[in-house]
Amino acid sequence: MHILLINQERPLEAAETATGNAIRTEQLRWGLEQAGHRVSQIWLDQHRRDPQNHSFSHPDELRDQLSRRQPDAVLVTYWELLELLPFGLDVPVVLDFIAPRPLEQLFETPELMEKDLLRLRICLGKADCFMVGTDRQEHLLVPWLIQAGHDLRRKPSILRVPISAWGDPPERESTPAGRPWVLVTGGVNWPWRNAEPYWQALRSLEDRSRYRLNILGGTYKLAGGTDRSQAAPERDDELIRHYPLQTYQAFQDMLRSGADIGLELAEANIERYYSQSFRSLEFLRHGLPLIINDYLSLAPLVRQYDAGWTVSGPDQFARLLADMPESTEAWREKSANALRLVLERLHISQTIAPLLDYLAAPTKSRQLNSMAVAAPEHVQAVPKLAVPNLRQRIRRQLLLMRQALFARLRKGDHGGHVVIVTRDDLFPTDHGAAVKVVETARGLSLAGRTVAIVTDHRKRYWLFENGRRREQRFPWWLRLLALPRPLVKLLHMSKDIPLSNSFLYLPLSDRSFAWRTLWVARKIKAGVYQAEFPAYLRPAIWGRSVFGGKAILVEHNVEYERLRQQVPELTDSQYQNLKAIEIGLANQADAVICVSDNDRQRLAQDGVHSELLYTIPHGVDLEGLESAVPAGVRQTCQWPKECCVLVYHGTFDYEPNKNAIGIFADELIPRLEAAGLDVRVLAVGRNPPVNSPHPKIHFTGSVESVGPWLKAADIAVVPLIDGGGTRMKIIDYFAAGVPVASTRKGTEGTPAVNGRHALIEDDWQSMASAIAALAWDHSQRDALVRAAGDYVGTLDW
Repeated sequence: MHILLINQERPLEAAETATGNAIRTEQLRWGLEQAGHRVSQIWLDQHRRDPQNHSFSHPDELRDQLSRRQPDAVLVTYWELLELLPFGLDVPVVLDFIAPRPLEQLFETPELMEKDLLRLRICLGKADCFMVGTDRQEHLLVPWLIQAGHDLRRKPSILRVPISAWGDPPERESTPAGRPWVLVTGGVNWPWRNAEPYWQALRSLEDRSRYRLNILGGTYKLAGGTDRSQAAPERDDELIRHYPLQTYQAFQDMLRSGADIGLELAEANIERYYSQSFRSLEFLRHGLPLIINDYLSLAPLVRQYDAGWTVSGPDQFARLLADMPESTEAWREKSANALRLVLERLHISQTIAPLLDYLAAPTKSRQLNSMAVAAPEHVQAVPKLAVPNLRQRIRRQLLLMRQALFARLRKGDHGGHVVIVTRDDLFPTDHGAAVKVVETARGLSLAGRTVAIVTDHRKRYWLFENGRRREQRFPWWLRLLALPRPLVKLLHMSKDIPLSNSFLYLPLSDRSFAWRTLWVARKIKAGVYQAEFPAYLRPAIWGRSVFGGKAILVEHNVEYERLRQQVPELTDSQYQNLKAIEIGLANQADAVICVSDNDRQRLAQDGVHSELLYTIPHGVDLEGLESAVPAGVRQTCQWPKECCVLVYHGTFDYEPNKNAIGIFADELIPRLEAAGLDVRVLAVGRNPPVNSPHPKIHFTGSVESVGPWLKAADIAVVPLIDGGGTRMKIIDYFAAGVPVASTRKGTEGTPAVNGRHALIEDDWQSMASAIAALAWDHSQRDALVRAAGDYVGTLDW
């Protein structure tokens, strides 16, 4: 079986400071390979320092790794990595959940607990099998799994694979005979681990000459901790020395040659009760008896094997040291018992058995269809019907009258036909939102459904049947049911919304959307009401409440996040209000369609019920783009035949696109000219500026089809630095067979890999160099086009 091991850091290096996660990952890999499995390992690398392509820096790259490697199962070693994993993987996903992170969060940032528990619930919903270290951790995990939607009525796939040791026991190089006993402890200085009372107890001994304590400590490596492993120890006094965290090799050398007893001691708290310690297993593996808190999960095994001592608190610790015999015979016996404990109970070759059993026949987790939380029962209360206030009663009565009225007007039961409610600027389809709406309507109609598109226009709507579109008229009297349009817009624009995007929220002010939606729904016997953008769900909900059926929200972006990035004047109160509107409306839908897993993850984390969320990516008109005849732009624009034509398309009153054109003018063209490359930029799309910001940038204005213009270019360049959703323009370039140079933001939402599908650079000088390389190297251009074509070949509308 091929298992993909996904870790949060590079593989273990003995010459570097090691985290417990890296040690655990290396052990699991070793155990799986010893059992005959093929293991591929990839890791999160935000700085992209991996030249061998064994890492990923964001969800799109991880999706590409999964696509290329095609594993039979996925093993994730830290729960937060599940945020980057695609939803709905076909292969089983195993999560190693040995760190009770929510309990750690209590000590670090308790104010973020609610948000982090929501993140955890979403992440746990992506996994199918869970590894824990102890029975305590299993009991802790069960309620979280139920909240994540796992059906635990059958035997849940929770495996106990404790933190373990590995390798052969190393040869010890010293014993405590004839010298002070050397005690050793340490690890990251976590806020939930306070051992100072135990060190004070050590200092209180009358005869302190018998002991030396070495404390290793420092900040967490993955949290930006500084590597001070070569620094000299700091003396607290003759009794205690403080060392920085050591490299893994230096730490093992210290245990083998300069330590006698390992300490695992700290004040009791809930995190300590549920956690395990990697260093304890290292102590035992090196033949060090343990002095350990009796509340820890490892304590019963230490007692059973007589592999050390358990203590209840600092006073008992001090008495133990004071009464410790000077003879080393008892120590030797406990040292041998420590090694026996590891070999018999805690070696990875044995502890990995439950995982191997699961992988013999891995399965996807059973999910609950729905979850309902019952309200508390008040046994003493006399049941009675509550009476709402007068305003609510009137609204309810009007709703019932409306339902009764339209029920009499209905023409039979609703079918699978669709009403799409959306913005009005659909034709020509020269921007991404219009393309998506129109192609969705056309595709649904080709599948045998009648599709009507209702917009802000009060006189006409669009009807799609069998892939053909025709304009239809509303009856004149329908306009009498709403306020005049100029008055509605005046009232709407006075609301506390960003003026530049006010059209996205118009249905919240204009009730005529609902009447038009209801009229069309009755006309075509609609059973689905599809809202493009959040506010357009309001009339869709009306349709559902009157005629039945389903109301679906299609999220082109996470709109409140897009506005925060693109509208500088957006206030925090506006942001919070728009976020509440979008999340609240989404939770009233029967399904919420996202264009990327990135948007889906964000909406789930911000409060949209995860069971409502689906990912359906953008499509592309493969046939139209592949068959397009290149436009004669060099002749039309009187450009030299030998110049390199760069293309970028979009709507140019959209702020991210305006910024991209500015980058062409200010950054890329000057750098390319300095490199000796004669370039022209073809800016294709509507609403161009009155004056071009550079003489070598030509704006086409709105075009009927982008295919001929894309085909006329040598290279597509996407210098986007902001925006949301998925880059439809990237998919168009891939389908048109144009090589691409882009920022990472420009490829967001697609699994484009740098050097494989496109050249991806966020530094303008590096991007200019990449464009120049593509201009001169036709073989590289052809390779990118082939790989991009293979990817986009699955995305035909």
